[in-house]
Amino acid sequence: MKNITILLTILMASCSINKDLAIIKFKPTETYPKYTLDVPKGFELKILSVTVEKEHQYTYGDSSMIYLTNFDNTPNYENIKSMGDSIANFRFQNEEMTKEINQTLGREVVKVLPDTFELSGIDNNSLYWKDIKVGKISIGYQKVPKEKKELFDKSLKTLRIK
Repeated sequence: MKNITILLTILMASCSINKDLAIIKFKPTETYPKYTLDVPKGFELKILSVTVEKEHQYTYGDSSMIYLTNFDNTPNYENIKSMGDSIANFRFQNEEMTKEINQTLGREVVKVLPDTFELSGIDNNSLYWKDIKVGKISIGYQKVPKEKKELFDKSLKTLRIK
């Protein structure tokens, strides 16, 4: 009987973890893999698209938002810029040009942005934001109140690439 109780507790806990999240899919172009992410339910989807660049914004009633994008800039550009020009320049560098410059000079003069790069902070309204570059896309959130930060962090950790 004790084993059944433990099993039920585990099942109920695992169901409650995902009951607040919905699985979404993101595939910017045919050359990109398909990405999936579990985002908090209750969102309104806004899709921005320019030629081969695409951005999905999942916004909520309190103005918080999760995004997936292959745009060069992200919705958190201003938050990142507020961290200083050197951080913003590194985060939004033109990787191909940086690699080409280093190759032409025969050594690494400018450090190349790694494949995965994470920045986070608190904005002027004391709301949380996070930006993660993963390969050629960026995921993140902004305008998240403290009581929802854990849920949004959990959501970003569910990114899967297929």
